Amino acid sequence: PANSPDLNPIENVWRLLKGRIQRRFPTTEEEVRRYEKLEPEDFEKYTGNMRERCLAVINADGGPTKY
Repeated sequence: PANSPDLNPIENVWRLLKGRIQRRFPTTEEEVRRYEKLEPEDFEKYTGNMRERCLAVINADGGPTKY
């Protein structure tokens, strides 16, 4: 499906950022910016398996998957 959350890794990236900020309770904007910084490896975790994600959605006939 075109709008499948299983094929939208940005949701996982937002969850990562939210978790970083909530765990550290930053008190200044500078601290927030530091915790918001993403490295290429952060994206690779969520985009490197797109083939598997697509196959899972196909196998589930567009239904929910583990992603």
